[in-house]
Amino acid sequence: MFTSSEECRTISELLAGHALNTLTPEEANMVSAHLATCAACRDEHDCLTAVSAHLALLRDALACDAARRQTTYVPGQAACRHATRQQPRRRGSAHAALDTQLTLSQWVTSLTCVR
Repeated sequence: MFTSSEECRTISELLAGHALNTLTPEEANMVSAHLATCAACRDEHDCLTAVSAHLALLRDALACDAARRQTTYVPGQAACRHATRQQPRRRGSAHAALDTQLTLSQWVTSLTCVR
């Protein structure tokens, strides 16, 4: 079925919200109906949905890292009122990949959707 470019522009503005589940029910229904008939917008939505899933993983990884580096109060230490909890260093090549840090732009670039 043919969809107008004006309709695609309108839907395009809502695709990220749809992928993140932040639209109102009316907007979500409008986007879903359009995606059923428009392959180009459906492809764009699929890419945004994939990025959304990876953002959730990134959020969880950052939260885990923040918890690992959390400073806690340690009573009785005169020189240092706070101590940092750190996990032991990982060893081996299998764990080296887990320790690699990427900038956000490097991470997003690695997730670029190829059409």
